[in-house]
Amino acid sequence: MKRILLSIAALALAATAVSCSGKKTGKADTNNANSNTTTAASAQSGTETETATTSTTTAVTTTTNTSKPTSAEPPYEINSDGAVVFSEDISKSDDKLLIEAAQALFESACRTEWNFTVGCPFKTDDKFIETGASNWRYYHVSDSDIKSFADVEKAYHKVFSDRYTNKQLSMLYVEEDGEVYALCGARGSDIYYTSSEITGIKERTKDEITFSVENHYSGSDYGDGAVTEVNDFSVVIGSDNVWKAGVFTLPY
Repeated sequence: MKRILLSIAALALAATAVSCSGKKTGKADTNNANSNTTTAASAQSGTETETATTSTTTAVTTTTNTSKPTSAEPPYEINSDGAVVFSEDISKSDDKLLIEAAQALFESACRTEWNFTVGCPFKTDDKFIETGASNWRYYHVSDSDIKSFADVEKAYHKVFSDRYTNKQLSMLYVEEDGEVYALCGARGSDIYYTSSEITGIKERTKDEITFSVENHYSGSDYGDGAVTEVNDFSVVIGSDNVWKAGVFTLPY
């Protein structure tokens, strides 16, 4: 009988142990689940934080970009006369922009000089006079706006500053009896000339900037190879921010 009672007691203790063991195991599983949930939440929280940071950075970048000018247009233009006009104070412009504007004016000056000293930019007719030591033939300028040599100079100085005098004009245009006559000389351009480039600023005053210009040639009459000549080119700055050519040499 005692053995039976002891056996029953042992079985009860074993059942209790098994029950306790099950509860501990279940508790451990719950902790693990909670632990996993916390880890997942932390990971999710980290992702959200990172996303928020990225979003903030993007917003700042967008704001910065929209505050910059959207137009790539330079603050100057070539006016109808052929001069350069700045729309802002050039003190705000860096050397690169000034060189770019000088290049534009230099090319305009080349065209103007060629038209006035090699050809004639005005209308002419068959009427002519012969004058000078060599009896050169000058043709009548029929353009209604040109009635005096002063009118010729005025037209020329739309691109070139009147600070400098072009002595060739007085040889190429003459005034007689209230009419203007042009020599209308013609020649070919330098066959070796290829291009010109403003390369830097040499000197700067309040109203004039002197640049270096490189003129490139593929050769010369002496059989040389490629040749580069360096000259000065200056721009005279008016009170109205209009640039006109000053010191200048036609490269071809």
